[in-house]
Amino acid sequence: MEYVTYKSILNAEKTGVMLLEKFWWIISLKDDKGRTALDHAKQEKTEWLVKLLTTPSLINKQDFDWMEACEREESEAILAFLDNCQDLEKVGRNENDTLLHRVKLPTYNDYVNILKIPSITELKNITDYWGATPLQCALERKDMLFAKALLSDNEVNRIIRDRFGVSSMDLLAKLCKEHSDWERMCKEVNVNPYLRTTYILPGTNLEQMRTTLSVIAALLATITFAAGFTLPGGINNDNGQAVLGKKAAFLVFLLADAYAMCTSMLVLFCLVWSMVSHHGMARLLVDRSVFILMQSLYATLLVFVTGIFVVIEHTSLWAAIVIFVMCSLIGITANRTILHWVIALFVPAAYREKLDEMRLLEEGNAGNRDKRE
Repeated sequence: MEYVTYKSILNAEKTGVMLLEKFWWIISLKDDKGRTALDHAKQEKTEWLVKLLTTPSLINKQDFDWMEACEREESEAILAFLDNCQDLEKVGRNENDTLLHRVKLPTYNDYVNILKIPSITELKNITDYWGATPLQCALERKDMLFAKALLSDNEVNRIIRDRFGVSSMDLLAKLCKEHSDWERMCKEVNVNPYLRTTYILPGTNLEQMRTTLSVIAALLATITFAAGFTLPGGINNDNGQAVLGKKAAFLVFLLADAYAMCTSMLVLFCLVWSMVSHHGMARLLVDRSVFILMQSLYATLLVFVTGIFVVIEHTSLWAAIVIFVMCSLIGITANRTILHWVIALFVPAAYREKLDEMRLLEEGNAGNRDKRE
C-alpha cells in the first residue's frame, strides 16, 4: 500500500479526518526515522490532528478489509491493524474466517511475534467453515515460515481434523515425503510428522505424565498379583486345588486377572524404556501406555465382577446382578467420548448455557458457535 505522507494532510483537516477514518490502523506506524503521525503533527503544531491522534476514540473508524490485505500480502498494514483492533475474534467469527487462516508475512520472526499478541492467542486453534485450523491452512498453501512458527508453539493443536477427516499432521507428513526441505524444517522444531499420538498433545509434561502412569500401573500390578493368590472360594486343603476351579465365572476371573497384571506390567516396561529413548519414541511410548493402562483398568473391573459373581451367585443372585450392572455401566462410561457426554448431561442447565470459550477453542469449534446458537 502506498501510504499518504503525513505532511500532505496537516493543513487539510477535512481530508485528514477522512483518511484517518479509512486508514485508522496506520496511526501507530513509524517512518524511516522512527517518527509517528503524532510526532509530525506536534512538530507542525497542527492542533486538530494532535487532538485526534492523542484521542483515537474520536475517530469514526471504518471497516478494514483484512482479507484483501492478506491476499495482497500487505504485512505492515496487517500488523498495524492487529495492534489497533480490539475485537479481532468477533470480526473473524462474523466472517466465519480469521486473519490467521489467511495472513502472509515476510519473515519467520514476524509470524512468531504475531502469535504472541493476546488477541491472536484465542485464534490459534479456531476452525474455519471447512473445519481447518490456521496450521492446516498454512500447510495447504505451503507457507513453511508460518507452519514452522505454529509447530513451535505449544498451544497449537496439531491433531484437530477438518470436515474431510484430515489433520495437520497428515498434511505435514505428505509434504515431508514430497519435499526434503519440509523434513529438515520438522527436525529443526523437533516434530516427527509420522508420529501419531492420541493422548499426548503439544506442551504435555512427559515427566509428570510418566510419574502418574507409573504409580497407577504399579498399584494395579500389586492388586492383580495379590488377587491371583487370593482366589474366591478358597483352596481345597486336601489337594491344594481351587474349590471353584471348574466354574466358568472363575476361569474368566483368572484370565482377566492375568490380563490385567500383564498389561499393567507392560505399561511399566514402556515407561522405563521411554526414559532412555529419543524424544519422538518417548512420546509414542507414553502415549501408548495410556491405552494399555485403560485395558488393565477394564480387566481389573472384570476381575472384581467375576470374583463377586462366582462366590454369591447361588446365595444372592440379585446382588450379583446389581453389581454386574453397576460395574458394566462404569466400564461403558469410562470411554472418553461417553464420559464427556455424561458429565455435560449432569451439569446444571444454567451453567451449560454459559459455554466455556477455552474448551471450544481447544476442540476447534469456536468458529461454529454462532451456528449452534
